[in-house]
Amino acid sequence: MKLSGRRIAVITLGCKVNQVEGAFLRETLEAQGGILVSFRERADLYVLNTCAVTAKAAYEGRKLLRRALEASPELVVVTGCYAQTFPEEILKAGKGPVTVLGHAEKFRLVEILLAETPSTLAGEILVSLVEELKKAASAPIKSFPGHSRAFLRIQDGCSARCAYCIVPLARGPARSLPEEEILKQAKAFVEAGYREIVVTGIHLGAWGRDLSPPQSLTSLLRKLESLGDFRLRLSSLEVTEITDELLSWARESEKFCPHFHVPLQSGSNQVLAAMGRNYSGELYLETLRKIRQSFPEAALGADVLVGFPGETEEDFSRTYKLIAESPLTYLHVFPYSPRPGTRAYGRPLVPSEEVSRRTKLLRELAVRKKRTFFQAQLGRILEVLVEGIDEETRLLKGLSQNYVPVLFEGPEDLKGKIVRVKVVGVKGFQIYGERL
Repeated sequence: MKLSGRRIAVITLGCKVNQVEGAFLRETLEAQGGILVSFRERADLYVLNTCAVTAKAAYEGRKLLRRALEASPELVVVTGCYAQTFPEEILKAGKGPVTVLGHAEKFRLVEILLAETPSTLAGEILVSLVEELKKAASAPIKSFPGHSRAFLRIQDGCSARCAYCIVPLARGPARSLPEEEILKQAKAFVEAGYREIVVTGIHLGAWGRDLSPPQSLTSLLRKLESLGDFRLRLSSLEVTEITDELLSWARESEKFCPHFHVPLQSGSNQVLAAMGRNYSGELYLETLRKIRQSFPEAALGADVLVGFPGETEEDFSRTYKLIAESPLTYLHVFPYSPRPGTRAYGRPLVPSEEVSRRTKLLRELAVRKKRTFFQAQLGRILEVLVEGIDEETRLLKGLSQNYVPVLFEGPEDLKGKIVRVKVVGVKGFQIYGERL
């Protein structure tokens, strides 16, 4: 299939790692002469980079597939986590010229397209076993169009096998990118003018364990911060991976953004054990308080899973109490979504109305936590990375080092720059500042 001159739309769903891989697909297709267009426009080739973490994410993938087929393209390629885990379901959902590529095949997209024609690819499923993957695929990119922050992918996969999670089935075991490749990519981002790099991975804290010899995440972070003038943010870390060594580095670093996202999932030790999580609610709370002591201004976030099979009212009350007593500042609350192939699949479910009630209670608590944190910013001076113009207010919008969105007046050419801003007003979840 000739790519030069063809109109190509690429859309990516899901996590930061998937966003990096979507950017890689865009750049490699464009390098072959493809003309990149918006997904809303008519294209000759559509590439859907999907997510499968919940049933809702899979539904979104099917919806986008049907929308793409309405444009009568030559071919629609579906790849990503949904493609890896349920390829036959995708072909059944999309009647037309559809090809399904698995996780390993994603990185060979251009090679596969150039070697075949749309007619020979239509209806094909090219999906290899992720369990056999030994190395993280290389996906070097130059930039993130439309983004002021660069996502630095340092590893892929997860070996934890939590009872509810489909990710290991979609991406395979934890695999680290080599240090030299990571540093090269980070340096390219700095040279491209990015002032914030977000270090990300499927299981970020597992980086380096599978390398020979093994390396630590903290040692990598020390090398990253020496590369130039930018700030460094960590995407997500398990509570057991927030070590004294890591906290010591973070306290000493002039580039570290005081923002910790630490998945909780449940505050009940019984539920945590059933999930296969390797910590207790007591350890989680103790670690967050230790972080807060070192970083009084930090944003502290968590993922919480509601309605895991077997979760009782007492279990939920423990979760609610732990969060209420914790220094968490924001929550991502998810109702449990049964995923085929996981250990929890098929277990008796908590009634849906009860899951909805518990989810609502936690989201209301999250609103209060977030509002308190935002109010605490009043009068503070923040280092804000300008992301662009807010469409509603026409003010500049940006993100502070401690993950606070701020609106303020200023010229549009400040986009991509870090500006000192004093917070002068908080209205609901809108924070207003004055440029210093």
